[in-house]
Amino acid sequence: MNHPPLRETDSVSGARRIAFRTSVIGIVAALIGATVVQACGVPVSQDSAKRRAGSGVISMVAAPVGQSASGKAGVTPGLVTFKPARPGRMVLIQGKVGSRWKTVSKAVQDSRGQVSFTVANPSLAYRAVVSATKKDAKVVTRAVTSANWGAPTWRDEFSGSGALDPAIWSTWPTNRKDAKLSCSDMLPGNASRRGGAAVLKVTRLPGAKGKKTKKCPYGQFGNAIVQADNPEHLLAYGFAAARVKFSPARGQHSAFWLDVPQSTPTDTPDYYTGAEVDIAEYFGDDRPRGGLASFVHRVSPTGKVTSVGGEFKSRHLLPKKKEWSQGWHVYSVEWSPTGYVFRVDGKVTFKTAKNISKIAEKVVLSALTSTWEIPALDVKRLPSETKYDWVRVWQRPA
Repeated sequence: MNHPPLRETDSVSGARRIAFRTSVIGIVAALIGATVVQACGVPVSQDSAKRRAGSGVISMVAAPVGQSASGKAGVTPGLVTFKPARPGRMVLIQGKVGSRWKTVSKAVQDSRGQVSFTVANPSLAYRAVVSATKKDAKVVTRAVTSANWGAPTWRDEFSGSGALDPAIWSTWPTNRKDAKLSCSDMLPGNASRRGGAAVLKVTRLPGAKGKKTKKCPYGQFGNAIVQADNPEHLLAYGFAAARVKFSPARGQHSAFWLDVPQSTPTDTPDYYTGAEVDIAEYFGDDRPRGGLASFVHRVSPTGKVTSVGGEFKSRHLLPKKKEWSQGWHVYSVEWSPTGYVFRVDGKVTFKTAKNISKIAEKVVLSALTSTWEIPALDVKRLPSETKYDWVRVWQRPA
């Protein structure tokens, strides 16, 4: 069918009609509040329809191995992970009291979309909530409760003063054949209780014993290593935690760790399925990364050592211009058949599924001068002291 040619005036008038209809539609949309109607007939905001959806998962530890920002120790840590991550977005941690949800703490997501928190009452159910924004929808996690293992399997609060409890602690034997400790003796008197804490010291050996030699050009030193090596104190999966105030000195290091029991011969399969688990080691103040480290070492039957972990970035966990030696902090490890989770004040600092020990292990406290670090030691600052407020161990239920 033939049509007459379109004239310019017809084109202009058609465009005007279209513009008028568009304008009318816009006015009507504004009058009804910019809503659209779904097939079910429920009005939904266009802004809401465009908000980005997200999800969150909350978990809580089974033992109170954390410390709050105010310094209260023995609180239960939790972790929330959001996907996708929205760094800086405010998160409310809520506990269920009766039939109502009450906000117990607030925090913001980090770059991984995570929020760490601690709670004083692990028997409550907890959830995490983030409010809606112009871009993101509201997210409410599923509620969880802690497995809450309750009181520790064993503990030492180091109350009073004097020698450490001999029913728990014994001194690690001196072994100068160990190249790492060839200039150090383990002295029972370098570990004691004072003011409600275990105090472990590094000292210069007195008189001629501490002199410089060809083998020990920087002098010879007294160290402290104590071990909870009795069968009833061994841990096979679970939590080990300690509240520690480290020495600020460089050229020595203090640690809280697990190791193969003294009674395990080195020529047995059990020895090689065990591991040295360095929960927290501190190498002194003024280190760029912060000075804290966590390691897991295993020795093979051939003598080869495999290690995971190391010194991790920790300054962001401290107040500005502070060092780990300037306050008390809680260091812990969660050990399971599938791996280790290391925490500082309840915040996860390192995870690994490597070098998992398959045997029960002892708890060790130490203040050492290893040969490789002694050159950095300022002898004039000795004795140096590391203090342990308490040690608590939770054996995982069978």
